[in-house]
Amino acid sequence: MNDVVVVGAGLAGLVAARQLRRAGLSVGVIEAAPSVGGRMVRTPLQVEGARTPAWVDLGGQWVGPSHSRFLALLEAHGLRRFPSPHGGETVLCFGSHRCTFSGFFQGFPEGQPPSVPSRDWDDAMAALKQFQALVASLPEGHPHHHPGAAELDRLSFQDWIDAHTHTPFAAWYFAYFCRAVGFLGPAEPDQVSLLHVAWGQRTASQGDHPEEDLIHGGAGQLPALLAAGLGDALVLGEPVRAILQPEGEAAVEVITDRASHHCRAVIVAMPPALAGAIRFTPALPTDRLALQEGMAMGNCTKVLIAYGRPWWREAGLSGIGIGDRPWVELCADSSDPETGLGVLAAFVVGRRRERWAALGADQRRAAVLEDLAAYFGPMALEPLEYVEKNWPEEPFVGGAFAAWMPPGLWTRSGDALLRPHGRVFWAGTEVAERWPGFFEGAVDSGERAAAAVAALLG
Repeated sequence: MNDVVVVGAGLAGLVAARQLRRAGLSVGVIEAAPSVGGRMVRTPLQVEGARTPAWVDLGGQWVGPSHSRFLALLEAHGLRRFPSPHGGETVLCFGSHRCTFSGFFQGFPEGQPPSVPSRDWDDAMAALKQFQALVASLPEGHPHHHPGAAELDRLSFQDWIDAHTHTPFAAWYFAYFCRAVGFLGPAEPDQVSLLHVAWGQRTASQGDHPEEDLIHGGAGQLPALLAAGLGDALVLGEPVRAILQPEGEAAVEVITDRASHHCRAVIVAMPPALAGAIRFTPALPTDRLALQEGMAMGNCTKVLIAYGRPWWREAGLSGIGIGDRPWVELCADSSDPETGLGVLAAFVVGRRRERWAALGADQRRAAVLEDLAAYFGPMALEPLEYVEKNWPEEPFVGGAFAAWMPPGLWTRSGDALLRPHGRVFWAGTEVAERWPGFFEGAVDSGERAAAAVAALLG
């Protein structure tokens, strides 16, 4: 019998197991999928001519300067970083208008503004000023005890957009932000709570540059390194079906299809929606059940497109494309300079993804490449390799980037995110109070859950 069982071998679960073992506790890790990593996974590119082996991240890939816990993990495992290749001009397409400008524009522009009509830009910036004031009014940590939380949580982000913007460009500007930023699912603005959007920007601000660096060889190599020392303590391909806590006993039983695992405490390190597939005895409280039912995963497919070189730079472009194209609202240069290849990461999200996913494989590919050509030119139509990762179709993940809160759920169930259920504790990037939806949030949640369990077990 182990002291602790960790359910889920994504980044949060592996970090929790690492911390518990350092505290002198015995740990078993049970993962439903056939491999570790969860949303943190990489794949090799089968492209001739690369100077070094070329890998791309199918899930999360970026790291920022304030991601101290995650940066420490990278350093401890000898993983090297390089600056995200964002030099050059960003392309903006809106309607029939295409322009380039200096800045990232990930919802919060820096540098020279794009050459859209001044009325449109002024409308967007006036609304942005009001939104930033709302964000600044929220406290640190989870937001649902803020005095104005109930009113903010009653509204959708679309309600706020309708009340504060007056041009199609400004309305799209904020809708794009809702769909593009990591802590928001992605979700459509009519689906997500205004409180959730404002809190996410408060605790995971784009102004803190969370996309500053990439990792040579991909972030997806880290989970295997974290799992390397677990040996037989790691069980793969074994979904957990039930977690039982006998009344009056300091014990927990974790039941899978193949075995029963006995321990003194459990950490469930998975998104709330996936935890909803587990039967708990005693039953979970109603607010936790509502959280698991209502906190949906993001609707996102990530597409990696590889070329023989990053040719867009020859035209002075950064490789960042943003716009109201039919399918790809955001793409970014993700080229590892050591390979010599050019790689674009494109995201098909929200209701766009639902329509796009219904197309045949050739049609999906053509649709993405046509949007990239609109951003960067006809050379985008002839990649050396094209890779899709349809996260909503992954049975033990269910979506990406992260889960999101619809209107009303924060104030109804916010306490259930972190509150233990007897000897069951929760981890995962969604429960983090800082940097939810990012690697840093996952690491923080794993460390906090491990510390709580270690304190319980003494």
